[in-house]
Amino acid sequence: MPSIPLPNNLSINSSYAQSGRTRLVEFGDGYVQRTPLGINNRIRSIVVVHENLSSIDAATVLSVYDSVQASGDPITITSNQMLTTDGKFHVLEVNVEMADNDRRTISATMREVFDL
Repeated sequence: MPSIPLPNNLSINSSYAQSGRTRLVEFGDGYVQRTPLGINNRIRSIVVVHENLSSIDAATVLSVYDSVQASGDPITITSNQMLTTDGKFHVLEVNVEMADNDRRTISATMREVFDL
């Protein structure tokens, strides 16, 4: 399974978020009961940012992200300073910004997937 390309070049602008999925049941007397929705009820998302890449490194990063988006395969991200546990993530969106003709910033938005 593919992993994040050039992991040592990640920016401090990379971010992590976790949201819980709950089911709400509202009763007529105003009482609201919340229960976790499903067995994987804490969905994690991550935005990985690669800053100040040369055109060659940018092509490498884009080729990995393009191939996993085309195949539908997830990217494996091992536990690091942002994630406390390993996970598999689908790439939802990739953005490229050009600082000049030689430098690029690439960000990839990913969402955790299970049972693959």
